[in-house]
Amino acid sequence: MLPIEIGIALSYLNEMSKQVLPKIRLSSSLILLASSRAAKPKTFDYNALLLTRTPKSTFMPESSVFPGGVCDGTDSSPSWLEHFQRSEISLAKLQDLSKIKGPRPEIFKSIGDNEGIDPSLSLRLTAIRETFEELGILLCRDRKSLTSTSGFGQFHEQFDRAHWQHVVHNDASKFLTLCKELEVLPDVWSLHEWSVWRTPSTFKKRFETAFFMAALEQEPSVHIEPNEVKDCAWRSPLDYLQACLTKKLWLPPPQFYELSRCLNFPSLDDLRKFAEKRSEKGIDLIHPVMYKCKNGVVHLLPGDDAYPVDPDASNDKIETGLSVEDFRSKANGRLHRSEHWNQHQSQLLINFDRTDGQVHPLDPNKL
Repeated sequence: MLPIEIGIALSYLNEMSKQVLPKIRLSSSLILLASSRAAKPKTFDYNALLLTRTPKSTFMPESSVFPGGVCDGTDSSPSWLEHFQRSEISLAKLQDLSKIKGPRPEIFKSIGDNEGIDPSLSLRLTAIRETFEELGILLCRDRKSLTSTSGFGQFHEQFDRAHWQHVVHNDASKFLTLCKELEVLPDVWSLHEWSVWRTPSTFKKRFETAFFMAALEQEPSVHIEPNEVKDCAWRSPLDYLQACLTKKLWLPPPQFYELSRCLNFPSLDDLRKFAEKRSEKGIDLIHPVMYKCKNGVVHLLPGDDAYPVDPDASNDKIETGLSVEDFRSKANGRLHRSEHWNQHQSQLLINFDRTDGQVHPLDPNKL
């Protein structure tokens, strides 16, 4: 099937037989990076923290992913504002988190109810809470570190982490209780808006996920939550990508894409500064549309000339009748897609500048 015929088929599906889409759940993830003491000259001087989901996970079991999870109603509770205000952090200061000049996906506008706090804050709270639940890392600031201007995140380890991790895992509302007892504030200032991904319409379980990036000057120790996490590791972005390509682990498309973006920055400080500055430009939603080829699957991404007007027009992979390579050869003009020959062999293509100022992913095979 040629691209023009695919477009006609999609339009027909959209107008005549569009099905009710499953509920899209809102979630938040953290691309957590830390300086590496073992860094060698001409290599990356930092590592990323990814966890491997358990075989019993209900979504992408045994995949290696950034920490994160579904937003809880307590993450947008006004009680958080009271907690910040007790440390003389006013609402006006917290609103600085949402001073973005560019576009922002709906996730930053639709979380919680009218009485909830701004999504720029609540989504950061979700990412920090989930990172603590899954890996026992508490990103926070006390009164001494509250005024830190280093740009690096702060964390606290001198408390009964195993106990509190279990408590918060069973009841998300207890995360606020923990912060009150320790007299700390979640370090929302070190989290920079990085990207937003939406699960393709071919999945029964769907999420819209805000990805934040944070940098640490040293690697905190990890305590995994065994019901959700099989294992975890601190590794450089290139190490993760090479391990995926050699079938030693599996990176879902968002993780493969975002780690490939990190390849532009061998220096953590350079990446941290870029993330902080770039976040002011906003975020363009990445909503993949899946096309079935004879020898693989292609995910078309926004901006590609073949990207459909309605990315939710079909609940099934769209048949092309072509190989991955032939489908690419039919494209004229702008390309933005990820090509997958199998779970481990992937290629990312983009040939135009993004409006949100993001860097392009690099090919790990060429480094």
